[in-house]
Amino acid sequence: MGVLRAIGVVLIVAWLVLWLFVKITFAAIHLLVLIGIAMLVIGFLKRA
Repeated sequence: MGVLRAIGVVLIVAWLVLWLFVKITFAAIHLLVLIGIAMLVIGFLKRA
């Protein structure tokens, strides 16, 4: 039973770590999109 319990703990920890990395990645992608849009708007405003 000890091996199954250890494998279960490892799988849960791996899932939590991967879930956290996915959340961080989504946040970074959205942040980069917002920065890109802001730079485009600033560029258009300075040009006009």
